[in-house]
Order: sequence, then structure tokens, then C-alpha cells
Amino acid sequence: MQAHSSPIRPGTRLVVRVATRAGLLALFVLAALIGAAGGLVFVYADDVAQVSALDDYKPSTITRLTAVDGREIGEFATERRIVIGYDQINPLLRQAIIASEDAEFESHFGISVSRMFVTSVRDVLRGHRLRGASTITQQVARMLFLQEYMRGGVFARSGTEGWERKIKEIMLAFQLEKRYTKREILAFYANHVPLDHGAYGVEAASRLYFGKSAANLELHEAASIVSIIPTPSRLSPFRNPDQNLTRRNTYVLRRMAEEGVITREEAAAAAKLPLSVQGQPAPVNSLAPYFVEDIRKTLEQKYGADALYQAGLRVQTTLDVELQEAAQKAVDRGLRRLDKRRNGYRRPTRNVLADGKDIAAFRTERWLQPIAPGDVVPAVVTFVPGPKDRGNARLRIASHEVELPASAFAWTRRTSPAGLFKTGDLVEVEVVDLKGDEPTKLLLEQAPAVEGALIAIDNETGQVRAMVGGYSFARSKFNRATQAHRQVGSLFKPIVYTAAIDRGFTPVSIFVDEPVSYEPGPNQPPYQPLNYDRKFQGPVTLRHALEDSRNIPAVKAMVEIGPAQVVGYAKRFGLSGDYPPFLSVALGAVEATLVEITSAYT
Repeated sequence: MQAHSSPIRPGTRLVVRVATRAGLLALFVLAALIGAAGGLVFVYADDVAQVSALDDYKPSTITRLTAVDGREIGEFATERRIVIGYDQINPLLRQAIIASEDAEFESHFGISVSRMFVTSVRDVLRGHRLRGASTITQQVARMLFLQEYMRGGVFARSGTEGWERKIKEIMLAFQLEKRYTKREILAFYANHVPLDHGAYGVEAASRLYFGKSAANLELHEAASIVSIIPTPSRLSPFRNPDQNLTRRNTYVLRRMAEEGVITREEAAAAAKLPLSVQGQPAPVNSLAPYFVEDIRKTLEQKYGADALYQAGLRVQTTLDVELQEAAQKAVDRGLRRLDKRRNGYRRPTRNVLADGKDIAAFRTERWLQPIAPGDVVPAVVTFVPGPKDRGNARLRIASHEVELPASAFAWTRRTSPAGLFKTGDLVEVEVVDLKGDEPTKLLLEQAPAVEGALIAIDNETGQVRAMVGGYSFARSKFNRATQAHRQVGSLFKPIVYTAAIDRGFTPVSIFVDEPVSYEPGPNQPPYQPLNYDRKFQGPVTLRHALEDSRNIPAVKAMVEIGPAQVVGYAKRFGLSGDYPPFLSVALGAVEATLVEITSAYT
């Protein structure tokens, strides 16, 4: 039997023609897309950095200052970063990053086509610029190459946005995936991701928020750090703990469970744990701010700003922490006593109610830090009895309300708190006693209006052990220990007598303490120095004149050896002033800084 082929129906021919044309159109579109992609590669190829520069890349790290015992007293950095390797990152933290930021990280080749397509369509429909959909590799490309992120101009700044930026980002991601392993790319990411409060990278963030290394983080802590990544300024545990907690529990832990890196039971258990961060980010340079600032200026002048803020220098200083703390306390207490004695009480300058805030909801950063007996802390006035009413005012410190009896402000010479402050005023108090963490006894204080300085120098080595340049570095950056020139007064007399002894005088050399008069020059009144007590003791030894700080013997000693000789000795002792050879110099009518005169005495 002969077989016959069935005739092709007209409808089928139409389908074939349409399919053929559609295929040709698809091939044409594909070719056009490939050509466009090739054109884009050609256009942007010269603008895209070569990722091989990362082979020698050393990210900017923190310059640290340490005291004589190795304790850290200060740091300088544009980006607070501590670089660690892949194996030093807790596996839970690595898994949290991948689960929440890029679940396909281990399998893709730098980009996620499906995510990019969905996000592109969404953004186009909403009229937004192209954003999101970036893999971890793309984020590394953006952080390292599309921002002014590297030193020395290795990579130029790119302000491109939208499609142009995204194209460059994709091209760089391909280069990164081709040259580096997934472990290396994840390590780049973990060391560079910004995590607010100046912390860059997971190690710096771990130490900032939880006081521990990234290797030692627990599950809930790792999830909290990863929760910061999308918008650090909004999701910081310090700024918005509730939002950070919500994202940790409802997204990061959930994604880890969905990806199978933890069980749902582990996620639920971690979600029940509180956000146990370490109070507030206290400035590291707060122990000896004037000393640290002095070191900073010296380092910047000698090594340059780039080395200071980016090279991660280690600077050993001569500061003694215990002595510095004693110096800070001595200056603080001394200035407060002097201020009360000379200036009396001043009404508070800030009122919470006047600022439009609720007293019950008011908080200060100091309340989040530990409080010990003797500390001076802010307190908000919650109740003030009337001028004729009996009873004590009440003040709140954190969540504790404490009464302030009349004995606590006796130094003001007021009998009623109504004359001192009003409800809502923010005042300073000294915490005298504590019961647990609750203050039980307070004394009213106030910030002094006067200033002072202190410097402690090791006599044997000349090393600075403590430096206080004023009451508060926050209030005034002017360092009164190194920048303020003051009359030295009788401190100059030992320099006069040192010059005299070197010229043949002895401790028992005699000077007559009597009224004297010297002619300073034409048309000038005679110079007639007097002693402080306006009395004269007659013949006295050099030793007695020094011990009793007699003015006239000091002037006579300067006359005997010559003013120019004494001024020369001042230079030899390190006083840098251009002192004139006048007799009044013998009584300290010249200026010097505190560090100069203290160094002279050492």
C-alpha cells in the first residue's frame, strides 16, 4: 500500500509563518540586546576599575593611642574599622549576612538575574530609579569602586546613579567573581559594610555594640548586627532599638530559618532574647581629651592626615591612667569649690518643659552609663514645693526619683528650693550614696564658670603623666596647659638664684632686704620694688630670701649678675618667651605656658 502525506492546512501554514517571523524577531531582539550590551561594555570599559588592585588593598583602619600600661586612651579614624579574616567571622554571622542579603550568594556568578528582572520591572512601573536587587558581590563592587573609598586615588570617585551605576556595578561584580573566591568576597563585604556611629565592618560593630569580637557573637547578637545593614542610621540599636529588634526577629532570624541554617526553634528562642547592647557609644578620647588632642596635632604635623586617620598607627604615650583620673577629679572639684566661693549660685540654663519635652519621657546619655558615689550627673526637677510650703524638692535620675533636702543646697545660702529652680529644670547633682544602682543621697552642684589647668611631669624622664587643659573639653577646646600664657610671678625667682649660684654666690650669701630705687631710663619713673607684706627684713641669706619669696633680694641678685644673664638662663630652662632684660623680670613679670614652667622645674 502506498502512503500519502496529508496536505498542510492553511491555518497551520499561518502558524508556522508567524512562529518563524517571531523567532526571527526574537533573534533580532537578542542580537540587538547583545549588541547593546557589547556597546555598553565598550563605552564603560575604560571607566571601570580593575579589581586586581584589591590584591594590594589595605583598607583604612584606626590609629590607636595607648597609655603606659597599654590601655587605650584615644583613637583617630575616618572609618572605625578592624580588619579580620573570613575564619575570624562567626559562622552564624556569615550565615545571617547571606540569608538576609543574598541567599543565592554561593551559586550565582555575581548577579541574580531573577532578582534584577523583578526589581527592574517594579521600579519602572513605579517610576523609581533602578535600585535594590544587588547581590553581596555587587555591594562590594559599589563600596570599593563606585565611591571615593580608597586612598591615594587608586579608584576615582563615581557619582553615577541609576542605570549607568548599575551597569558598572554588574561589570565589576563579574570581575570580582572571576578573580576572587566566595570566601574572599564575603570577607571584603564583612570588613567594609557601614554599621553606623563610625563603625565599618562587623568586627568594629561587634565591639561597639556588644563589647566582644565578631568571632564570639551569639545568634541573637549576630542577627542584630546584620539588621543594621539596610539603613544604618535608622536601624542602629543605639538610635532605634525597637526597630532593630523588630527587623532582627521578623526578618533576619526568619530568613535564617527559611534557608535552613538554623531551626525554627532556634530562631524563636533567639527572638525572645533582649537587645543587650552596651549602653551608648561613649567617645574613646574622653579620658584625657586635651592630651589626646595634643598628640593628634603632633602626629598630623609629622606624618600627615592620611597616615593619621587611615594607616592604623599604634602610638605608645606616656600617660598614667590612674594619675590622669586623679588629675581630672582634682581640677573638677577644685574649680567647683572656687566657683561657689567666688560666684555663688546660678539658676539652671535649661528647662525640659521649655524645650517642649515631657519630664517623664526625658532621658540623657549620661544616665545610660554606670553611676558611682562621687559622680556628678544631670538630674531633672520633678517637684518643687512653694516658697512657704514645707517639704523637699524631688529630682529624677534615670528611673529613680530622689528627694533633695535643704542640707543638700546649704552652700547656696537659700532656705527654700523654690528660689533655686523650678519644675523641669535640668540641674547637676553629686551622688553621695547609692543603694544598688539607685541614688539615695544627693548634693546640689553646678558647672563652674571658672577655668583651670593641671600638668604632671615625671622629674626623671620629663614625660607627661597627666594633662588637664580645662574644666571640659566639650565646653572649650583651648588647652590651658599648653596654649595659655600666664605671668609666672615668683616661680621665676629660682631661675634668678640658679644663675646667681652659677656665678659664685652660695646659699649663705647675704642680700640686704631694704627699700631700693632704680632709674629705668630717661623720662621714666624710678623702679621701686616692694615685698608682698610691705615689710623689710634687713640682711638675709640667699636661702632665706628664696624660702620666704622676698622680692627685693631677687631684684638685687639680678642686678649683681646682670639681667641678660638671667634671661639667658630662662632660655636654657625651656622658657620660649622673648623676655626683655628688665629688672621686673626677676619678679616674674613675663609670661609662659604651664607646660613650660613645669618642665623648667623638672
